[in-house]
Amino acid sequence: MNPDQTLSLVKSLLEERKIELSVYSPFNFLHQIDPDKLCEETFIKPLLQDILTGICKVDEVIVKGHKHFFIYKNLKWDSDYFKFKVNRIELILFNHNDLKVLNIALRRFIKDFIRPGEYFFINIPCEEIILIQAISDTGFRLVETRLNFYLSNIKKYQAQRYPVRKANEEDIQILKKIASRMRNKYDRVHADSSFRTEQADSYLGTFVEESIKGFADMVIIPDIDGVEPFGFLAANNPVKVLGLNIARLVLAAVDNSNHKGWLFKLLSEVIYALKNKSTDYLTTITQASNKPAIHTWEKAGFKLAYTTHIFSFLNK
Repeated sequence: MNPDQTLSLVKSLLEERKIELSVYSPFNFLHQIDPDKLCEETFIKPLLQDILTGICKVDEVIVKGHKHFFIYKNLKWDSDYFKFKVNRIELILFNHNDLKVLNIALRRFIKDFIRPGEYFFINIPCEEIILIQAISDTGFRLVETRLNFYLSNIKKYQAQRYPVRKANEEDIQILKKIASRMRNKYDRVHADSSFRTEQADSYLGTFVEESIKGFADMVIIPDIDGVEPFGFLAANNPVKVLGLNIARLVLAAVDNSNHKGWLFKLLSEVIYALKNKSTDYLTTITQASNKPAIHTWEKAGFKLAYTTHIFSFLNK
């Protein structure tokens, strides 16, 4: 099948399943917006654009007359870092409810399209019951159950103020050490046996460094006289989504050994910084197993938006 035919079929199938696919929108907590419009503008159109421009690749698997489209992209930064191909599956598109057929399609995709040394992962909404059941015994492994939170009414946010500042390049080395020392064993790279603990630690350390150098719009750290930084919270400025300003937290790590409660204090100050930028919503993620982080988000007023499951496969 040529690329134009594939794209046409994908478009048609996306339109057929638009209502169900609304759970894939990263903004599906915006209940004031029509679900069809939200899915179209924040998931379907960006996905089709990535296919058109070649950012996403589409592989087709047919089982008993049922077409399955595996839509995925290569993550170049991650691939360069880990020295093997890292691919994120954006969507497995099909239109049936046959668990056995879907399981066969997944196995064929693994056999025919995942080359030796390649790594694939997928973030599946918890509502996709058939897909979750079908993928669970294919060789893909569950590595994270992810909770996605959002904060609204930021314009009315009020809290005690705390001494903080923006991190600079002089802070990089100490913050990299903190990211490694205060590792979150439940995050995707630490929980996945495809990566060694040392690799996962180093990955997050490099991520912090790149955040300070510009990957994130702000990296906020404690500013206490005579005390070197012992934690950080990185965030991105708001972007327009259907007329709303939506910001995102990027990464956090805090050593509370000597200074308690600083994850909340950093979070509060980031909220104030984003409040000054007319932010309507702030989003963040953590793992279902990370109770301290969940407590911190809830203390600040965050609400649960949706839950997803991350599965991964490394072809050894």
